[in-house]
Amino acid sequence: MSFDRVVVQCGAPALCGIKTASLFSMRMDLYADGCEKISGWNRIFRQNGTVILPIQRRDDFMLLFVYNPELIKARFAQKNVRRYLAKKGYPVEKGFDSVMYELVFRLRKFGEFPHEIGIFLGYPLEDVVQFEKRNGKGFCYNGYWKVYKNKNRAVAQMNEYKTCCCRCLEFLEMGMSVPEIAETYRNCCA
Repeated sequence: MSFDRVVVQCGAPALCGIKTASLFSMRMDLYADGCEKISGWNRIFRQNGTVILPIQRRDDFMLLFVYNPELIKARFAQKNVRRYLAKKGYPVEKGFDSVMYELVFRLRKFGEFPHEIGIFLGYPLEDVVQFEKRNGKGFCYNGYWKVYKNKNRAVAQMNEYKTCCCRCLEFLEMGMSVPEIAETYRNCCA
């Protein structure tokens, strides 16, 4: 497994613009092999709005957050999402940048992921709320997230993510760089 392969396998839907964000960890040895690529990739990805942000080292792993600020802003524009985040203590009245700063702060500070991370990852609000209420139990489907409502829509969305990952891994095997993979997918497959 290589640095590029982990980034593609775990972050392709966010890199390709079909998912708001992806959050994943990789072993420190893999991260060390490829971390210098991130700043160069970010210069390229800024053209389509994507950012790769190393969050923090935990034990022998680095946590990476791949996100599209414009897609997350669209979620943030939803009144029910802002209300939910406000209940969770996010400074929604200060705007999007303050909310993102708070999320990164929480990811770096606490050992566990906050329940509301699902909002930023593009999961339906009702599933995020139900996951929290039911302590992760009583779901009707489990894939990228635990689904409590509208299983058919969730399965279709998860299949789109899986197809994206598979196609992007094929591009990687063909020798494309990660930025080339994202651009190719956006142009031919999205």
